[in-house]
Amino acid sequence: MSLPMRAVRLLVVCGLIGLVTAFHHSIGLTNATTVALSLLLVVLAVATIWGLGESIVASLVAAACFNYFFLPPIGTWTIADPENWVALFTFLVVSIVSSQLSERARRKAREAIENQREKARLSELTQRAEMVRQSEEFKSTLLDALAHELKTPLTSLKASVSALRTNGTAQSAAQRELLAIVEEETDRLNRLISEVLHMARTEAGKLRVNREPCAVDRLIAGAVADSQRLLEGRPVHVDVESGVSSVLVDRDLIETVLRHLLDNAAKYSAPGKPIQVRVAGEGGQVQIRVTDQGPGLDDAELSQVFERNYRGGRTRDSVPGLGMGLAIAREIVVAHGGRIWAESSPGQGATFTFTLPTARETAP
Repeated sequence: MSLPMRAVRLLVVCGLIGLVTAFHHSIGLTNATTVALSLLLVVLAVATIWGLGESIVASLVAAACFNYFFLPPIGTWTIADPENWVALFTFLVVSIVSSQLSERARRKAREAIENQREKARLSELTQRAEMVRQSEEFKSTLLDALAHELKTPLTSLKASVSALRTNGTAQSAAQRELLAIVEEETDRLNRLISEVLHMARTEAGKLRVNREPCAVDRLIAGAVADSQRLLEGRPVHVDVESGVSSVLVDRDLIETVLRHLLDNAAKYSAPGKPIQVRVAGEGGQVQIRVTDQGPGLDDAELSQVFERNYRGGRTRDSVPGLGMGLAIAREIVVAHGGRIWAESSPGQGATFTFTLPTARETAP
């Protein structure tokens, strides 16, 4: 509370005590008990409305007025009768104790109100969280159903195109190229549907991770093979440290992570620039590092690069994408008990590193 407001309250307290004193003095009421009770009511009212500090001031002022105007010898600060000393002391003690009790009751009432508000707020937050959870579950279920409906015709389309490409019927070069494009785009659409499902299941807490021992070099080779169209001829140099053989992971999910990192490196690298993939063992885990030779990232971008729908401001309009790939990669890595991070300097490319648990048994 500001000092001027406190001063105004103290002036009002003194004025109230003065009014009660003047009223009793003007009507000639000299009964000490009646006067004391009247002044005590004022003290209690001040304690209830404003609190302990103002009520203590009211008690002291009331005790002074009670002594000066109503305890003989009246009009002096001296007290002749010892009983009046006891009366004055009793009045002062009762006033202060009553003020404290009133303040305590006031505080408890305030705490009770705050507790009720906190319970109401927690209840509202719980209800909102439950609504969000149900919404995420519904979205995941809906996307599962939608993915099933989409993947069924995609599977048929893929089988039909593959059959046309291998049936031995004479085809022109243009026809073969068109069929190859259809097959590649079918695979790409199938992967996109799977990735959207991964994100939806992650948000709903339903991402299923089926771990099995997998050879690291096979994981990387599979991801590179699936990413050939995205790489657009950029070479990928793979360096696997000796002694690193297998990891305990969900193969499909980790290949998805690698595809996203390779796709990201290809998007931000100039044509013909190589992409480096290094694998090393460290502290019972395997580190996989994907390095590009692109424009790099500044500190602000590094802090946001794994956020969903985030795209760098410098390349937002020139590089295609939805900003979901790195967010999906992060969630998959975290679901495996690993971590993922980025290191970069502007103009010097970027390195994305993630860790995976090693497998104790021989990879298939």
